[in-house]
Amino acid sequence: MSVNVRPHSTAKPLWLAEEEYDALVRRTGHGWSQCADEQEWLAKLHYLRAGFKAGKLDAAQFEEREFRLVQGYLSRFF
Repeated sequence: MSVNVRPHSTAKPLWLAEEEYDALVRRTGHGWSQCADEQEWLAKLHYLRAGFKAGKLDAAQFEEREFRLVQGYLSRFF
């Protein structure tokens, strides 16, 4: 089974094998919010958003974790 970590992209969806997706989501090298590459970042965003949608996180938890994940990834470019 595969996971599309760009579910809203019609031009460039990114499908990852479930095993690869799980491995990327579980990476914690410098903390869970720090990502080594775009695939890891997209996998973790997808995982976080799926968890929120499933009710595993409340809105405040989700917003704080999503903010850290996005900020951590974008800080690489500035």
